Amino acid sequence: MGLYSLITLLLLITLIYLAVKNHRLKLNQRHFEHQFDETTLIVESLRDGLIECDIQMVPTRVNHSAEVILGIEASQIVNRAFDKNNIVNETDRKLVQVLFSPKDSKDSYDVLLGELKLRIFTIPKTDPHSKTLIGYIKIIRDVTIETIVEKHKDDLVSIVSHQLLTPLTGIKWILKSLGAGDAGPLSVKQIDMIKKGLGANESMIGLVTDILDVTKVEQARFAYKKAPCEIVGFVREMIASRREKAETRNVRIQEQMGIDSKEIIFDKERMGIALGNILDNAIDYSPQSGTVMVNVSGDAQNVTISVNDKGIGVPPAQMGNLFTKFYRADNAKRVRTSGTGLGLYLAKHIIEDHGGRIKVESKENEGSTFSIALPIGMTQGSGI
Repeated sequence: MGLYSLITLLLLITLIYLAVKNHRLKLNQRHFEHQFDETTLIVESLRDGLIECDIQMVPTRVNHSAEVILGIEASQIVNRAFDKNNIVNETDRKLVQVLFSPKDSKDSYDVLLGELKLRIFTIPKTDPHSKTLIGYIKIIRDVTIETIVEKHKDDLVSIVSHQLLTPLTGIKWILKSLGAGDAGPLSVKQIDMIKKGLGANESMIGLVTDILDVTKVEQARFAYKKAPCEIVGFVREMIASRREKAETRNVRIQEQMGIDSKEIIFDKERMGIALGNILDNAIDYSPQSGTVMVNVSGDAQNVTISVNDKGIGVPPAQMGNLFTKFYRADNAKRVRTSGTGLGLYLAKHIIEDHGGRIKVESKENEGSTFSIALPIGMTQGSGI
């Protein structure tokens, strides 16, 4: 083959290669354009607002829903940096509240803009290859209506519960008076029936009280009156208040005080509800002639109250739901048909509102240990 023919062949091969490459580039371009159009369509069709930001929290994309919810135009904020310490107009104020998470926020946080209540969710953006953080996506959800409906529902529950509590308390004292013989002598059978009636009445009062307390906690109306309290004496008072109940079930309560007298700050009445619910569970789910051990220990940071029983325990698969509102483990329902599933939910809220934490260790058919850790360094102004 001559030199001219060889050069011609090489040029032909190069042209074919460039043509194929150009075709592939066009296909890739169409593919990316299609993907971009699809992403844009999805983002713009969201009912929730969406603001995409770079690592410096500078907005790079704003969907239509965000414009409507915030009452702004995308052109006003895209590629603009917002300074928390230099708010010059209403748009800046809105964006600073939405873009910058409060220090104590976790997965989401709420923002009030006039009569609007917005819930903001933050989603980190990472590079798919290097896995490094490249920005954030802020999802903006208008929860104004849901909040109003929830408040009306809670108010209704509170009103109904209060209306129930008054007659139930009246029935309790009437039954107690009858049982004491104030209306004349009673037969053994009548006394037994009154005792059963009192038991059912106490259960109803407990249910209504729990519902009221949960409503207050969830609406942040549970006013905590925190004051210095001697922890060992407090725990002994709680044990004493449960001894009669334990004796009716032939359950012994033992105590082990591993610390000397120590004063910490908390709401005695509310913490009594939390510890009382845990003690009640330990008694209710212990076997006849069982033992409940209450231990108080401490270190430089915390005082820990542990309540151990040798009762039915918790199935492993249900441990994660134990502090969920209205939840009761399957074996608990079999042993004790009555129960609201509110006690542990309420206890967790109260303890955490005091800056403490609660944990549980349990084995089915072997028993459970609930531990409450309260920080020694709490100040009287902490909590709600």
